[in-house]
Amino acid sequence: SQLAGLMRQLGRSTRRALPNSLVDGLEVNLVQAGHPHGLDLPRLLGIKITLAALGALALLVYGQILLAVVAAVVLFFLPDYWVLTVRDDRQSRVRADTADVIDQMTICVEAGLGLDAAIARVAATTEGPLTDELRRTMSDIRAGVPRAQALRALADRAQVAEIRQLVTALLQAQKHGVPMAETLRVQSSQMRLKRTQRTEEKAAKLTVKMLFPIILCFVPVFMIVILVPSLINISQAI
Repeated sequence: SQLAGLMRQLGRSTRRALPNSLVDGLEVNLVQAGHPHGLDLPRLLGIKITLAALGALALLVYGQILLAVVAAVVLFFLPDYWVLTVRDDRQSRVRADTADVIDQMTICVEAGLGLDAAIARVAATTEGPLTDELRRTMSDIRAGVPRAQALRALADRAQVAEIRQLVTALLQAQKHGVPMAETLRVQSSQMRLKRTQRTEEKAAKLTVKMLFPIILCFVPVFMIVILVPSLINISQAI
């Protein structure tokens, strides 16, 4: 759209004025977030600058100089927080889907498909952020990128420990001639064990997390139920 084009143009024109560390960090976060809504780095920079400028201008009109500076800073970094939230959610979904995707790859390999064909098959029949990354990996391989390099790029984009573990195991199996089906089966078992451990860990933390709401909500009501009748009886006796 025209607005998106304007944001992109604004981002390109101001990119050189921003520190390289900030720009590089934003680009990495966008890649790991999967470029939500087709958002690229120039557009994100344009949105950040526009939000900061509009927020500061709105407060400057009322003579609030200090608040204008604070609002500009907050609004400039607000899109970063949103990108990080999307990234964390996407990585959680990738982590949760890893074991099931490996199971499907194992079935494909045991049925006689090669690893590349198995990845392509799974990418064509499933949905989700991990599937999107597999599709990109297959696009890289079809474009002539060596499989090892494409798999390493997958691990770098995902930034999920389970994917790094899988890629390392596949590369080692390819290097030493270990059957891919056996490697995938072992990885699937380990991923399911990790998923179970994460679930148990969350369940163990749930008790602690519920403690404060219980104290805050239940104890005052309990004290009212216990004390109010007693206070009423005392007041009537007096």
